[in-house]
Amino acid sequence: MPDFKSAFRALVFSSSCLLGQPVAAEALSLVTGNEYPPFTGSDLAGGGVLTELVRQAFDASGTAIDIDFKPWTRGYEETLRLGYDATFPYLSTPRRTADFLFSEPLYQLSLRLYVRRDSPWQTGSPEEMRNATFCLPAGYEVSGWIRAESDRLVFVHPRSMAQCHAMLQLGRVDVVVSNPDELAWQAVPPKLTLPNVRALPEPLADVTLHLIVPRAHPDAQALLSTFNAGLQRLVSSGARDQLFRNNPEYRRVYDVADH
Repeated sequence: MPDFKSAFRALVFSSSCLLGQPVAAEALSLVTGNEYPPFTGSDLAGGGVLTELVRQAFDASGTAIDIDFKPWTRGYEETLRLGYDATFPYLSTPRRTADFLFSEPLYQLSLRLYVRRDSPWQTGSPEEMRNATFCLPAGYEVSGWIRAESDRLVFVHPRSMAQCHAMLQLGRVDVVVSNPDELAWQAVPPKLTLPNVRALPEPLADVTLHLIVPRAHPDAQALLSTFNAGLQRLVSSGARDQLFRNNPEYRRVYDVADH
């Protein structure tokens, strides 16, 4: 059943844009998830650095928004059903691009495979890793060769990346699919799990994170154009870089990574 509240909100948004006034009479409704530090999380400063970025990009275009935090799968599905106008941050997959339009990139990630330092795994190649047990939190997606081989691989999907690292240390999984930003977060005191983990040399994929709008949204393209325009203003003015420099959790991650 269509979400008529979302459809009405989008209609008002579209009318405002046509009149040269990109501010919706009612705030746009967005959703993101928890436990994705330093990017999103209701327990992080500003809701996480990417939540701050999304908020500032819409603000730069004069558009009011409300942001909820929900479990990743639930937020994604509710957005797909037009319960929300948009959700973030998501990497592109064929399944997602069939259902959503993607914004300009919010952030670039380098996906890598991480094992315990005493692990027998050495390269991270498809040939070596076919019998490994991979850990990836629920709602996360993979890229690179793992996506192509996913039907033949064994995955464990706990709630959070922290749980993946705990399971890795206990020997319940062989490999964690993650990125240097999340890995560094696990080493922020008092966690300090980073010294027990090493990256396998075979690169997995470089991906970008995006805000996504359902293709079925009554005014998807206008909403996305408004967001992209605001994001470009932040990039051009240097405000985006300053936001990352000033975000306390993001700074803590890179203090760890630099040492």
